[in-house]
Amino acid sequence: MNLFALMDVAGARLIRFPLSVDLSADISTVFNDQHTEFFRGVDTIIPFDGRYTPEEGELLEIPDFADVDGLLAAVANPLSVDQYDPNTHSLDLVRAIFTGIEVAGVPRVLVQIFERRRLIARAGLMLFFANNQFQKMSESGLSLDTKLLAVLEGTNLKFQSFHFAKRVFDLSEYFREATNEEVTTFAGHEKLAVQDVQVFLAAAGPQIRKKISLIRQSAVLENYSTDQIVAVAASMQFPLALSDDGRIIVPDNNTELRKLLRFLDEDYYESPLSNTRFISNSKRKAD
Repeated sequence: MNLFALMDVAGARLIRFPLSVDLSADISTVFNDQHTEFFRGVDTIIPFDGRYTPEEGELLEIPDFADVDGLLAAVANPLSVDQYDPNTHSLDLVRAIFTGIEVAGVPRVLVQIFERRRLIARAGLMLFFANNQFQKMSESGLSLDTKLLAVLEGTNLKFQSFHFAKRVFDLSEYFREATNEEVTTFAGHEKLAVQDVQVFLAAAGPQIRKKISLIRQSAVLENYSTDQIVAVAASMQFPLALSDDGRIIVPDNNTELRKLLRFLDEDYYESPLSNTRFISNSKRKAD
């Protein structure tokens, strides 16, 4: 089995680790076991849209994933990838560790996230125990994670956590925060009343920008009239304030702003059985 690293550098970002025969066999066992565990009990694959956090037995999937770094090509042709050279490559810059297997004739890339705490550096005095005594470690090293981050199956990327997957892969094409221009456009929407657009833009953090992006995707402000939105808010007992010219007032207070954005993103719902109102932080359309 071959072992590769995805580096946090520009240009050629992949390297291949030279392995002894014994170590290669051990790594093969580790990754195969983690592959089995990754899919254990999974019975539902959910297309990723940025709105849903998977539960036990579920995985998120991005079909036709753009493998811009060439992980599949590296697994298919290992010798095309530069071999690790401690004089050229820095383990500090490793972003992910990966290898490949084949299942039913389809190549799969098994990916682990790599965190700096797994780096065994030459700095300082590092000791390891061998042959009944502690010895000085003279070279750098690394340890593997205990689980997979993602599996690239053909061109389909499967993962459980978007938060960690985006640390390895560029997923901005599939889900992203609203840009400054998009935040400004949102704040200037004809159905919204923002007191100071520049202040609103400066205060828009990552969570607010994500909500704005989702609201823009759903086009809820374009698809429903102000009267319809106000009527739904009233039915949910959600406090919605209107300006003198009939626009929805966007609060200056961050807490109240988040509540409004949650409402516009349809995070509030009412149980049809108990008529209890809930807030959802993860959702997908029912089958």
